[in-house]
Amino acid sequence: MGIFRHRLGVSNGNGGPIEWVDALVDTGSTFTMLPASLLRRIGVPQRGMRRRFSIADGGVIETPITVANLHIGEDVFPVVVAEGPENKYLLGATSLQMFGLIADTTRHRLIPDTELTI
Repeated sequence: MGIFRHRLGVSNGNGGPIEWVDALVDTGSTFTMLPASLLRRIGVPQRGMRRRFSIADGGVIETPITVANLHIGEDVFPVVVAEGPENKYLLGATSLQMFGLIADTTRHRLIPDTELTI
């Protein structure tokens, strides 16, 4: 597991604004989590779906999930994100997989995954 920060953009996928944030890259987290207030501000709709997640302290939380566009480098993909509290910007493993990236925790950077399979 490794944690470091990376800049990414978030948008609603309908031509709305892109908001750039510094997110923790956490290879131990499955999903990306972003503040619900950010998602509403840029026009990402609530979907009425909720999921339960285990958290680092051993607890369990239930939170809404939705779909937002993430921008990393030149690439943009719609990804499932968990709606979180203020100041919780977390880039999880499923989003990294969508972008074909892996976390280089030694150099604190994202690099292309050269061993993708289909």
